[in-house]
Amino acid sequence: MKHNRVAARRLLAVISTAAAVSLAVFAVSATHVAAQDPAIDGQQRERIVRAIPAAVTPPTDFERSVERGWRSEDGSPGHSYWQNSADYDMTARLDPETGRLQGSATILYSHVAPANLASVWVHLHQNLHKEGSPRYEPAEITGGVTITSLAADGEELTERPVAEGPGYEIQGTLMQVRPDIRLEPGDTLQLDIEWEVTLPQDGAGRMGHSDREVYFVAYWFPKMAVFDDLRGWNADQYLGNAEFYDHFGSYEVDITVPTGWTVMATGELQNPESVFSAITLDRLAEAATSDQRVVIADDASRGAGTVTADGSDGWLTYTFVADDVRDFAWTTSDAQRWSATSALVVDPPRDTVATDGNDDGDEDDEENTSARPRMSGPSDEGGERRVMIHSFWRGDEAPLWEEQWLYGKQSVEHHSEYTGVAYPWPHMTSVEGADIIGGGMEFPMMTVIGPYEGQEPSDLFNVTSHEIAHMWIPMVVGTNEKRYAWMDEGATTFLENESKMALWPGVNHHRVESRTYLQVAAARQEASMMTPGDYYPPGPSYGIASYPKPATLMVALRAVMGEDAWTEAYRTFQSEWAYKHPSPWDFFNTFERFHGDDLDWFWTSFYYEVWTVDHAVGDVSRIPGGGYTVEIRDRGNAIFPSTVRIRTSAGSSIVEEIPVDHWLAGNTVYRIQVPASAGSVTRVELDPEGTTPDLDRTNNFWPRG
Repeated sequence: MKHNRVAARRLLAVISTAAAVSLAVFAVSATHVAAQDPAIDGQQRERIVRAIPAAVTPPTDFERSVERGWRSEDGSPGHSYWQNSADYDMTARLDPETGRLQGSATILYSHVAPANLASVWVHLHQNLHKEGSPRYEPAEITGGVTITSLAADGEELTERPVAEGPGYEIQGTLMQVRPDIRLEPGDTLQLDIEWEVTLPQDGAGRMGHSDREVYFVAYWFPKMAVFDDLRGWNADQYLGNAEFYDHFGSYEVDITVPTGWTVMATGELQNPESVFSAITLDRLAEAATSDQRVVIADDASRGAGTVTADGSDGWLTYTFVADDVRDFAWTTSDAQRWSATSALVVDPPRDTVATDGNDDGDEDDEENTSARPRMSGPSDEGGERRVMIHSFWRGDEAPLWEEQWLYGKQSVEHHSEYTGVAYPWPHMTSVEGADIIGGGMEFPMMTVIGPYEGQEPSDLFNVTSHEIAHMWIPMVVGTNEKRYAWMDEGATTFLENESKMALWPGVNHHRVESRTYLQVAAARQEASMMTPGDYYPPGPSYGIASYPKPATLMVALRAVMGEDAWTEAYRTFQSEWAYKHPSPWDFFNTFERFHGDDLDWFWTSFYYEVWTVDHAVGDVSRIPGGGYTVEIRDRGNAIFPSTVRIRTSAGSSIVEEIPVDHWLAGNTVYRIQVPASAGSVTRVELDPEGTTPDLDRTNNFWPRG
């Protein structure tokens, strides 16, 4: 994508004969020649009509950010990039018998944006379960969030309409808070909030509880909405379908549950000696250096009450701290089995360490964080580091979970190596969600996954790999899941497929993944990948545009760019945008930077439009006087380069690359001349590596069958 290209969207273009001929001459190799189409020589003028992709025109707000140095034309963060952040000091007390949670939060909202704010927006995601709130589909009604007190910079606020001045107003899953004094750049706003909520059993398939014996607690606290350089406030209702867009920040959270109930959460546990028994501590220490499974808790130890400490008055309080994360989730149970091991990752040396996920040059970062505990993580010197891997599940109801600890370990190690970005946090925990969830859902350092009872071990590995891949995008690379689901879901589906091929070589899982996309595309049930998550029509379009299609396009893009350039772009995007908020246009520009050429034809054809590729082998005919002509036809409307492999009776293998410029010139036919010296043409194959997202592969061969 080029920012200085301004072009109207042209769905159809008529290319003149002269222009077509000027671009239809191709290089001659030692064994073959790409001939001009005889139908469009200088004597016969033929108008060729086909769809030509328009230039990508970014939104005005993105171009403004580039002009102001907040973002860059090459896809990297700008020299003046900024982002606000939010730090949370919270308490939660859960009564498992009733599902009632009482919470309190002190939120420090750091406002560095060049704007004055008269109000701030806060997500109350649990209001999805409040009567009257908007939602994508029916949801369990629990009453939602009850705010019992709210103060801004020490001033108590009450619920009142905007016209009545300072206060707060709740609209569905959003709360607008209007302090007495507006925020100016450099200000920090302190919000003190107390609330109560009854946790649903099924929280839109992303959180909840199973018969009140296993809880996975997510989107449970008031969370600051994102104010960014592209849209200002991203204050969108949570409807239960499209996912989340969150600030990075620090968390210190005290979680109180009954004695005998274990807790694992986003962050690092600060008081293990106060909450765990001596034998549990010993087993955790063993797992921290082991590559094998260590049983931390089983049915016997749960039944004997030997997993946790005794607590005080029948309650235990677990304290977790987390730095540079965009959310906080936790699990608690007195029935879960618990296995652990550790993964080995390698950190590169680094010159600086971000302390707040906000590379804003703030000299007060150290002062702002020194008063609270810090989470352990990568050191400045780099080197090998162990990451704890935890697996929590119910016994006989989820037999495949006996090996889930291994899948978690393999995924963390594979993804760290493949992305070039080592897993940054001290643990990765997977929770079997029983009837909470069917697939999987991710949060920083935590994922909840279905039991996968009666399915194959590979099915559980696949979803484990996918959910853990989310730790890179969007948990480190903070994309806007709500508007551009393909950025995180497509990236994780691609990475999941790479891990499957590493574990089970011999099957091209990318090809397998692409089939669902191509089937839906053939049925014309697609919608543009740039559609916001809550605005897809009913049917398969949201899932296709978010998962298999963008994963398939990553494979196609790698083929277009070449392995080395693609890998450098892929890893650079992840490292440059770590703990920041990239947009699709930053993604586009980063890959163009390493490709060295414009890729608008690619972005427009596949990301904006729902165009499809259908390359086909046409006529293979003898030339009078000797030799053959092989005809390649482009029957689709998406632009994509072509690779043709021709085998002959003389044992020759001729590979012809049809560049994208040929199709961009408006041509729909390409002819290859095979000299008589090469012998008879015995076979023609298009896309022999299988990287083109070709709608119909049955016509990619000659002879057919």
